[in-house]
Amino acid sequence: MKRTVLIENGTGVNLVRFRRMQKVSMIGLPIYTQAKYRGIGMAVETLRQLGITKAVNQHTQGFKDLGDVKLTKIETDSGPSNLKNFPQFLRDTGSILRAASKVDSEDFVFCLGGECALITGSLAAFRTKFKGLPGILWMDAHGDFNTQETTTSGFIGGMCLALACGRGPKLTPAIENARPLLNEENVVHLASRSLDPLEMKAMQSSPLRLYSASEVHKIGVQKVAHHVAEYLAARGDWIVCHLDVDSIDPTIISAVNFREEGGLTMEEVRIFVDELQRTGKLKVLNLAAYNPLLDHDNDTGNKLVKLTSEIFSTQLFN
Repeated sequence: MKRTVLIENGTGVNLVRFRRMQKVSMIGLPIYTQAKYRGIGMAVETLRQLGITKAVNQHTQGFKDLGDVKLTKIETDSGPSNLKNFPQFLRDTGSILRAASKVDSEDFVFCLGGECALITGSLAAFRTKFKGLPGILWMDAHGDFNTQETTTSGFIGGMCLALACGRGPKLTPAIENARPLLNEENVVHLASRSLDPLEMKAMQSSPLRLYSASEVHKIGVQKVAHHVAEYLAARGDWIVCHLDVDSIDPTIISAVNFREEGGLTMEEVRIFVDELQRTGKLKVLNLAAYNPLLDHDNDTGNKLVKLTSEIFSTQLFN
């Protein structure tokens, strides 16, 4: 964004344009929703140790670290087979909502996860801070669009986009009263390679836009990125970019729970983020689903720190 300032120089008044730098708030949301995925809950701490905080701070003019939200440690799964650990998820969603509500309405927000399930609490908070309707680019190898009727695993992390869109079980009153947090026509899902059959049917019948990874490469990354950015900007007042790192090909980013071949490259992710930034409406970036327990030499973690540094080195932030 820019502001215009009038400067008198003795001979008249000049119009000088200054770019208003985007201040950044960073918050750690180490949520995981099944015991076997506890490694994802360690991602925030690990990425901080690898320097991700510095990677953001060094490129921004106004940086606030809001710390990490204390969330449930799930040791043993409980509940029905089609909706595991739902009470724990509701508690954690409430904790995320309260913590994320502390961001300044003028700030850009970097949410460091954790599972993709961070979206429900964080988005509910941001809906109270930012004016107007949000749109979202959801980059993920998987749909995350199951409900308890369609899931084959009971994994809430595979339902969280559907939950944000108002599908699935009722949530806490604070969030339920605001659902749907996303209008489905304001959702673009990108880089899918592994959708459950009933999940795919639900997504294809939804007004959301769905681009598989193969479609992105067939049409052309730059063309799709530009179209997606224009589409979301035209329909929403602010945009969330949600990056599940398994949207990136596993030959590049290997430390994820669900490795699906044929994904994006790091540069292709950058192209999509850059196009969203150019709209002037990008307000939130989520980084999710890195599992450091599968990253014995820190190769994936270091690559994610580098990617984050490159994103925040753009003109929008410095």
